[in-house]
Amino acid sequence: MFFPQPAMNQDHHKRLSVRLGAETNSPRASQVIKPWRGVFFEGPEPSQDSDGEEIPIWFVYVGDRRADPIGTVYRCLSFGPALRLARRMSCDRKLELIHEAMPA
Repeated sequence: MFFPQPAMNQDHHKRLSVRLGAETNSPRASQVIKPWRGVFFEGPEPSQDSDGEEIPIWFVYVGDRRADPIGTVYRCLSFGPALRLARRMSCDRKLELIHEAMPA
């Protein structure tokens, strides 16, 4: 049995190919531009321990261009461990290390 097909124009084929995934306007994953991120290492900042004594604190976190944290902010009580944490995060996440800290 033969069923006559209606005349199809070029627009119909384009809509059909879009529905089937042959044509798309969305960017590919490799072309998506990710926002800049960096590992920030800052301090010392004054803080207080449980006895009320003033102690230095260093901060390590992943931040955006404005240095705003985008996740967990790590508080470290010593410069050395904070520096190792910042270097490790930078290496593991393949992000630039923004080193603005100094020993107390």
